[in-house]
Amino acid sequence: MAMWTPEDVDPEFELTPMIDVVFLLIAFFMTLISFISAELVQLELPEAETATVPEDPGERQYISIDANGTIYFGAAEISEEALTQRLLTVKEELPQLRVFLRADSNTPHRHVNRVMEATANAGIFDLIFASSRD
Repeated sequence: MAMWTPEDVDPEFELTPMIDVVFLLIAFFMTLISFISAELVQLELPEAETATVPEDPGERQYISIDANGTIYFGAAEISEEALTQRLLTVKEELPQLRVFLRADSNTPHRHVNRVMEATANAGIFDLIFASSRD
């Protein structure tokens, strides 16, 4: 009975599939980064010369306020009344929730104060304010 025997071929390591996978990963991460940056509302942030970035920003919910006082939860517009309820709902899922507050430099402070009050009513006291440097 004839048996199959492998040929005596010197095995080579093929780089082409690995290069293809690397290019696919690069494309995936570039697409992901563009989606993440698209979630943020475009604002003109206030300047702060002494601003520092915390070592561990942690899991944070982005809340933005434009110059007209419109509030955005992530990229979705939300009313002031619904903000507290939404924060309470998210806090149930993420008990250690913290907030990253982004306000336009031309936003009247009363709108920022109302958002801070809504976060306090939801039991969230860890806020980071966004700013830009010169």
